[in-house]
Amino acid sequence: MGVELNRPKSIPLIIFEKYKKVVVAFILIILLFVLGEIILSNFLRVDQVLLTLKLASFTAFFALCQMIVIAAGGGGLDLSVGYMATMTAVFTASMMDGQNGNLWLAIIVALAFGIAVGLSNGLLTAYLKLPPLVVTMAMANILQGIINVYTAGRNITGKPSPVLTIIAAKSTGSFPNVVFILITLTILVMIVLNKTKLGMILFGVGSNERTAYLSGFNVKLVRCIAFTISGVLASLIGLLLIGNMGIAFKDMGSNYVMPSIAAAVVGGVSLTGGDGNYFGVILGAIFLQTLTNLLIAMGWGDAGKWLGFGIVLFALLIVYVSNRRTR
Repeated sequence: MGVELNRPKSIPLIIFEKYKKVVVAFILIILLFVLGEIILSNFLRVDQVLLTLKLASFTAFFALCQMIVIAAGGGGLDLSVGYMATMTAVFTASMMDGQNGNLWLAIIVALAFGIAVGLSNGLLTAYLKLPPLVVTMAMANILQGIINVYTAGRNITGKPSPVLTIIAAKSTGSFPNVVFILITLTILVMIVLNKTKLGMILFGVGSNERTAYLSGFNVKLVRCIAFTISGVLASLIGLLLIGNMGIAFKDMGSNYVMPSIAAAVVGGVSLTGGDGNYFGVILGAIFLQTLTNLLIAMGWGDAGKWLGFGIVLFALLIVYVSNRRTR
């Protein structure tokens, strides 16, 4: 018998292996939409799909915070992003007071809040080596306390600036403007993470901390920066939330924490760090929003939504653990 030579892999197979997680997320979305159309009528209407994209965009924004922190390694997750966004919205609502001229001041305040909170998370986790889950959970509670004290016995007044409302809540034709923001952000993130030294360092630290350290990278600084970026992004997302909703209220961002983690996991971000494809994360957010729409349309309500999220996370974690054991 002759020796069978290894045949070179076809280009489609190479592409599939490289982007397998993204392809799987895309297939799951298609299956959900088809299932929704079978069970319910008009689930695939254009306006319904566009609304799904709009709502999923906010989850995708928060999921970017998680992806950056997870990619840096060290078991990082940021549970404070929801209340970070809420605090920004609550404090800047009266500041903007429906005036475009006050938007820049609100952005500066948002950046200051984000840097302060994100840097605190980074210093405590990277330099004091405290568990990220504990630190960010404690930070979320602190921020919630600040919000409750600030709003105690008073109404949250003020409206977003008209420009912010147009960006976050309105549409150009039938296409939601916030999706344009997401597309622009996606291109920027993909370039930074895949084509710049910053992305190489972030993924390098996350994939192998010791090798990165021996290569001269400051692992602690990189992880501290990752949490700082997460805080800044979450704070700016708070401005988009108030722009979309028109008012600020307590807990307006807290419901995005679990979906943001789930979107990152569904999108193929490895919990051990060292990788991350933001396009896959966006598909994860769309999958979760489509699942939410389907469950609510079937009459399951919020209870069904959270049940669905929990089942998805458990299933993905089982697959994740199984893959680790087979390596």
